[in-house]
Amino acid sequence: MTLKSLQVDATWVRRLVALAGRGWDRSELEDVFLRHGWARLGAGGRPEIAWGGGAASPHDIDGGGEGGIGWRLELGDPPGKGAEDAYVRLSCALFWPAFGEEPQDAEHTEDEEDDLDGDYGPAWIRRPGATRADFHAEYDRLGALIRAELGEPDRTTSADMDEYGEIWNRDTGEVVLQRTDDINSYSHYDVIALRVGIVQHPR
Repeated sequence: MTLKSLQVDATWVRRLVALAGRGWDRSELEDVFLRHGWARLGAGGRPEIAWGGGAASPHDIDGGGEGGIGWRLELGDPPGKGAEDAYVRLSCALFWPAFGEEPQDAEHTEDEEDDLDGDYGPAWIRRPGATRADFHAEYDRLGALIRAELGEPDRTTSADMDEYGEIWNRDTGEVVLQRTDDINSYSHYDVIALRVGIVQHPR
C-alpha cells in the first residue's frame, strides 16, 4: 500500500477556491494563471494554457515529462460564451491499491509493486506502507484548509468504493473536494482532487 501526495498548502487552496468567486472572463483568468506561475507566456504574448484537455491531457505547471509527473491541472472548456463544462481540477493525493478497500492479505500486498510509481516525479511525497486511514487523513487535512476559507460545505455526496465529496456553492461556481477513482491512471489509484467548477452567467 502506498500514498503519495503533493504539498498542497493553504496558499494553494486559497488560490484555487478564489477562482469560484471570479466572473471567469477568459483573459482575466489566464492572467491569474500567469501571476500564480501556473502558465508561461507563449509566442503570441498570451499565456499557454491547455484548455479542454481534462484528465486525458492535463496542463503541466512545472514542465512535466523530464522529471516525471509533477504539478498539473486538469482543465475543462475555456471559460466564455458557449462553455458548458469549465473547470480547474488539481489531483492532490493518490492511494494504491484502488477501489476503496484495504486488501485482505496485507503481507501479500507488500510483495506487490505500485507499477506506476516511477512515472511520478519528486514533487510527489511518497509514504510506503500507508493505510487507507492515512489517505482519509489527507482528505480531512485538505478539507480543513477549505473550511478555513469557506466554512462548512453546503452538501456532501457518497458512493461505493470509498467515493466521497464535499461541495461548497459560490455565486459564480462551486468548489468540490472529492475522493474518487483516478481517471488519469486508468483506475490504478484512488485520488483526492480539488475541483473548481464554473457557473456561466449570460452577459
